[in-house]
Amino acid sequence: MNINHILFIVAVLNLSGDLFNIMRFKAQIPRWIRWANLLALAACGTAWLLMPEEAGFIAMGIVVTYMIAIKAGTRTRARGEPLPSPATKLLIGLNCLAFGVQYLSGATDDPEVFITLGAAFSPLLSEGEWWRIFTAQFLHWGFMHLLFNMMGLWILGPFVETMVGFWRYIGLYLLCGAGGMLIAWTAAIITPDPYPVVMVGASASVLGLVGAQAAIALLAYQRSGNLAAKAQLSSMTQIVVLQALFDMMVPQVSSTAHIGGAATGFLVSYGSFSYLLRKRAREAS
Repeated sequence: MNINHILFIVAVLNLSGDLFNIMRFKAQIPRWIRWANLLALAACGTAWLLMPEEAGFIAMGIVVTYMIAIKAGTRTRARGEPLPSPATKLLIGLNCLAFGVQYLSGATDDPEVFITLGAAFSPLLSEGEWWRIFTAQFLHWGFMHLLFNMMGLWILGPFVETMVGFWRYIGLYLLCGAGGMLIAWTAAIITPDPYPVVMVGASASVLGLVGAQAAIALLAYQRSGNLAAKAQLSSMTQIVVLQALFDMMVPQVSSTAHIGGAATGFLVSYGSFSYLLRKRAREAS
C-alpha cells in the first residue's frame, strides 16, 4: 500500500464519517451540507475510476475544498461576519516565513540542516536545549507538509482564537506543539533501545486545536445537552481517529507527537474552561 492509497482511504473515511454525523444530527445541520458531502464522495469515486494512480492526492484536495466550502457557506447562510483571526494569520505568516528561510538554506528535506535551524533533535533535547520544542513547530518537511498544516490551522484556528483570545490562543498553540514533541521525545528515550528522532512541523499544534475544540464542545454538551455541540465533539474525535490511522500507515510520521498535542489541547482547554465556568457560577451566586 503506497501513499496514494493511504491518502485515498483517509479522505473517504473522513467524508464518510462526516456523512454519518450529518445524518445523525440532520435536524441541526443545513441540508445543502449533506449534498456537498455526497458530491465530494462521488468526486472521490470518479477520481479512483478515471485516475487511480493520483486518486489519493486528488481525494485529499477534494476534502480540503469541501471543508473550505462548508466553512465559507456556513458563514454566508448565517449572514455572519468572518471570525476575527489575527493570531491565526500571524502564525500562518510565521510558518510561511520560516519555510522561506528553510528553502534558502536548502533545508526542505535535509535533517542535518533542520537541526541547525532549530529542529527538535532528541539527543540535543536530552542535553537541555529545550527551546527546540518551540522553534521546531515552525519548520516543515517539504511544501506539502506546510500546506496541509496551514490549511488545518486556517480551518480550525479562528474558532478557538475567538473563544480564548489572542494571547491565550498563541500560548495554547505553542503549548500543544511543545507537549506533543515532549511526549514523542520521552517515547524515544524510554524504550529498551533508545533511538534519535528529528521532529519538525506544526502538526501537534494543529491537533492541539482539535483537542481544544473537543473540550469546548464537550463542556457545552454537558451543560446544555446541545446536539450541535455533540456533533462537533463527534467530528473532532473523528479527526483524531483518522489522524491516528494515517500515522499507523506512514511510519515516518510521529503518532505520539500528534496524540500528545491533541491530548494537551483537550486537557488544558477542558481544565481552563471548567475553572472559568465554576468561577462565574460562584460570582453569579
